[in-house]
Amino acid sequence: MYKNNLKFIPVHEPDLDQMDFNSVIKTLKNGEISGNFTPTVKLFEKKFAKFCGVKYAVSVSNCTNALQLACKVIGIKKGDEVLVSSGTNIATALAVYHNGGIPVPIDSHPSTWNLDVDQLEKKITKKTKAILPVHFLGLPANMQKITQIAKKYKLKVIEDCAEAHGAKYKKKDVGSFGDLACYSFYSNKIITTGEGGMVVTNNFKYYKELVYLKNLAFGKPRFLHQEAAYNFRLGSLQAALGISQLNKVKGFIKKKRNLANVYAKNLQGIKGIELPFYHEDYYNVYWMYGIQIKEEFGRSRDQLSKFLFKNRIETRTFFCPLNLQPFLRKLKGYTKHKCPVSENLWEQGVYLPSSNNLKEKDIKRVCNLIKKFSGS
Repeated sequence: MYKNNLKFIPVHEPDLDQMDFNSVIKTLKNGEISGNFTPTVKLFEKKFAKFCGVKYAVSVSNCTNALQLACKVIGIKKGDEVLVSSGTNIATALAVYHNGGIPVPIDSHPSTWNLDVDQLEKKITKKTKAILPVHFLGLPANMQKITQIAKKYKLKVIEDCAEAHGAKYKKKDVGSFGDLACYSFYSNKIITTGEGGMVVTNNFKYYKELVYLKNLAFGKPRFLHQEAAYNFRLGSLQAALGISQLNKVKGFIKKKRNLANVYAKNLQGIKGIELPFYHEDYYNVYWMYGIQIKEEFGRSRDQLSKFLFKNRIETRTFFCPLNLQPFLRKLKGYTKHKCPVSENLWEQGVYLPSSNNLKEKDIKRVCNLIKKFSGS
């Protein structure tokens, strides 16, 4: 029954404090309202590149734009195919689509929920130009196998790190494996600037082109434009918040991993619930704590979510896979693909409240309600 006096637990809320407020106010007082080359924007880019273990970082207005620019600079054009994780936010596919390319969905692995690397080579054709893996919910994809396949077939790699700031595969930072990598600073990400994104790379040519294209491709003279570029700039106030958040990112990640440990301890052994994949080679930052509600649970994912919401606990489903997206199925040149694992995750996957500052008692309340609903 609905308990009106219970504390509402959202699926996520940003972790902001006085340090963040002071950083933004200081930049505001300095008159850095906007602009592409302000000290604050430059500093944020420099610090973020260091955080990712790469040479260059280019700030943009959001991660969708970051992905779109990344596809642009590697040369994706009309009719080119890009192999993409199927179980992802639509933004990943839109980046390919808006460059004229064709997203080719690769089904999820049943255990990791990331792109199934064993299916990649089967989908490569003469039109394939790149691989775009997503580090789903903060768990790194198998970048060793992905980069090996890319090298074998001379393909580019763009990492979608929107959910994986600080994640590592075999002790190496995600974002440092591919030709380019893209991050999100949306309000629910590991660190936030409200809206915002970043493209990182070790390739100087790509770096210069990213800087050029994100800022309207100003030329010499300034208002003579050789290319139809974009206005994808990040503002100084957002960068100021990003710097402050980045200074605390190690603490944020520690909180995320502690939260995951409490969930795992309290949900372990419930029939029909699959917990996130764990292996020592994969350093998961648990952007969101996701579980899969299988048939053995006895009730559906949607029934569980409704029960939790009646008890003032918010949840979110996993993403609808790309192979089921209506506008992609209408795309000229698009081939219908079967992604049964991703489809199951769409029907059965749910992520639970994952705010940094959740108390252990709040997590236990969520888990106890799940146990009660399951009859455990």
